[in-house]
Amino acid sequence: MNQILDYAPNNKSKKSGGSDKVVRVFAIILILFAIALIGVVVYGMIANKNEMNKESGQITYANIAVDLKEAQVTIKVTHDKNIQKLVYSWNESSERSIKGSEKYMEETIDVPAGDNTLHIKVIDENGVETTHDEEVSSEQGVDIINPIIELKVIDRKLQIKVTDETALDFMTYRWNEEEEETVYAEEGSKEIITEIEILKGENDLTVVAVDASSNTTTETKAFIGLTKPEIKVTLSQDGSSIDIRATHEKGIESVAYNFNNVDYNIDIGEGTPTSIQFEQKLDVGYNRIIITVKSVDGTDTTFDGECNYGDANSGNNSSSENTADTNDTSNTTNETENPTSNEGEETSNE
Repeated sequence: MNQILDYAPNNKSKKSGGSDKVVRVFAIILILFAIALIGVVVYGMIANKNEMNKESGQITYANIAVDLKEAQVTIKVTHDKNIQKLVYSWNESSERSIKGSEKYMEETIDVPAGDNTLHIKVIDENGVETTHDEEVSSEQGVDIINPIIELKVIDRKLQIKVTDETALDFMTYRWNEEEEETVYAEEGSKEIITEIEILKGENDLTVVAVDASSNTTTETKAFIGLTKPEIKVTLSQDGSSIDIRATHEKGIESVAYNFNNVDYNIDIGEGTPTSIQFEQKLDVGYNRIIITVKSVDGTDTTFDGECNYGDANSGNNSSSENTADTNDTSNTTNETENPTSNEGEETSNE
C-alpha cells in the first residue's frame, strides 16, 4: 500500500516535467517565428522603400559648371533612367526645351551678362521631374534673355508693358488679323508702356516684343471689350428744343446732365432700361448742354454740345456743335442730328 502511494507522486512529477519541456519548445518556436516575421516585414519595408526611391526618378548626378572666360554654362545630367527632356530658362524668361533619350545629357549654353538665375528641370521617361536652380554671374555674358510682356486692364483700357534686362528695340500689337501697330523704345530704354482701347466683344490681341539684340517674345490673349452708351441729340424743327436719346445694350444705370450751368438728374425708373429719351427746352440765346450716361457695366459716355436759339444778334437761327467724348472700349460712336434753322434745313455732325 505504501509502495503504491509512493509511486504515484513520482510518476506525476515525471509527467509534469515533460509538459514543461513541450511548453518551452513551443515558446521558443513562437519566438523564432515572430523574429522571422519581423524580419520579413522589415525586409519588405526596405525593399519597398528602395523600389520607391528607384521609381521616384531622382537625379543621381546633376552638375552645373560656369566657364566665365567663354561665358558659357555646361549642364550635365546623369540618371538611372532615360531622360525625356531637359528644360532650362534664365531668370523669368521663357523656357527652352532639349529632347533627351539616354541616361546622360550634356548641354552647353550661353550666359547672360551680369547676375542671373538659371532654372533647370529634368523630366525622365516616367514623367518624374527634378528641378535645380543655380546662381550664375558673368561680366562677359551676352544678351540672350527675351523681353517680358505684361498685359493689364486699367480703367477699362488695356495696358501693355514690355521690359528687358538690357535694352528694347520696339513692340507691336494687333487685334485679330488687323494691321499691327508699332511702338518704338527710346534709345537704351528697358521699358515700353502703352494703353489701348479694348474692342467690343471677344477679340484676340497679339503682342510682339523685340529687344536690341533681336531676342523676341510673342504673346496672344483673348479679351472681352465692354461697350459705352450711345447718345443721340436731335434739334427740333423750330429750334426751340432738343430731343435726347441714350441707349446701351446691357442697360443704363444713370443719366445726368448740365444745362446752362445747372445740374440735373434724370429718373430712369425701375430696373435698368436699355433706352432713355427726354426733351429739353432751350433758352433764348446761347445754350450749352453736357450729358453723361453711365451703363450697368460701369462704362460711360459724355456729350458736350452748344447752340443758339432766338438770338436777334445771330439772325434768329440755331446751331449746334457735338463735342462728345468718343473714347470707348468698342467701335461705338455717338450720333447727333442737328437741324440748324427754322426752315428745316438739316445737317449732321458726328
